[in-house]
This record gives sequence, C-alpha cells and structure tokens, in this order.
Amino acid sequence: YYASVTFMDEQLGRVLDELERLGLRETTAVIFTTDHGYHLGEHGFWQKMNLHEEVVRVPLIFSIPGMKPGRTDSLVELVDFYPTCVDVLGLPTPATLQGKSLLPILSNPNASVRETALSIDQRGPGGGLRAEDWHYLNYGPQGEELYDMKKDPNQYTNLTNDPAYAGLLDQARTMFKERMAAAK
Repeated sequence: YYASVTFMDEQLGRVLDELERLGLRETTAVIFTTDHGYHLGEHGFWQKMNLHEEVVRVPLIFSIPGMKPGRTDSLVELVDFYPTCVDVLGLPTPATLQGKSLLPILSNPNASVRETALSIDQRGPGGGLRAEDWHYLNYGPQGEELYDMKKDPNQYTNLTNDPAYAGLLDQARTMFKERMAAAK
C-alpha cells in the first residue's frame, strides 16, 4: 500500500514537472483525489470496511493557476469536487448540486464551507458525520460509535455509553439523520 502511494506521488510529480517544462503550468489546473482511505491493521481492520478516520479521509489536492499553495484542516466532502471545478472554470453551478465550492478555502486556508462532513456507507444503512471536535459513526443495526477527536484523534474510545457525552451523542444523531435525509 505504501509503495503504491509513493509510486502515485512520483507519477503526479512527473506530470507537474512536464507541465512546467512545457510552459503549461500557469494555465493548467491540476486536481487529485482518491475514493477512500485504507486500513492497514488500525483498530483490527484491513482495507476499508468501516467509517473510521483512516477510511473516510482522502487526499484532495487542487493546484489552480494564480492561487497560492496552502494547506487546510477544513472539513470538505467529495461531493464538493464538482462544484469547485465548475466554479474554477467560471461556469454556472446547477441548482441541483449537493456539494459546495471550495474556492473560499482555496483562497484562504482558514476559511470553512462546512461544519460537518458526511460519509455514506453504500453497503448498507449507515454512515458517519465528522465535525471538528467529534466523529459519529452509525452502522445501522450493528451499532454506533462516537469519538472525541480532540482527546482521542485515533478513535480508540467509543463514547456512546459515556453519560458525559449523552448530549453530544443526541446532537450527533440528529445532525446525522438530517444530513442523510438531505443526501437522498
């Protein structure tokens, strides 16, 4: 897995170097992402069969001519990819899109366009909702998980049965249900 990531990184570097060599770098947008992350034994999992951070986080790189390079911790979703491309090209955004343009973040890495990021598990009922401070995972009849991402960024302690987090759990459940309903 790490070898394939390294190989892909090298190939992207070759593309960027060639664009530079041909004098096309200042007129060519480069966008790179993948469809999911991958477990390599974390939490006792292999591959992508859950909704933990290792699986739902993906690389998302935009290199847009005229925009300064930067890095952000802002929450985004892959459905934001297309509206961003449309916005970069200056085309009208169809009203039916669920995603949001990330141009505000590309212009200012401290900006935000979302308070939460939704992940949907296509294999069955459920998904996850990530906020800055917490991550809620819902596996339908198989249960749910809640993590305090400030105190436990590696997601080792499920807080669904901790009374101190009952209010947050209720809030996360409600927000998750609303986001899932809106996504359908």
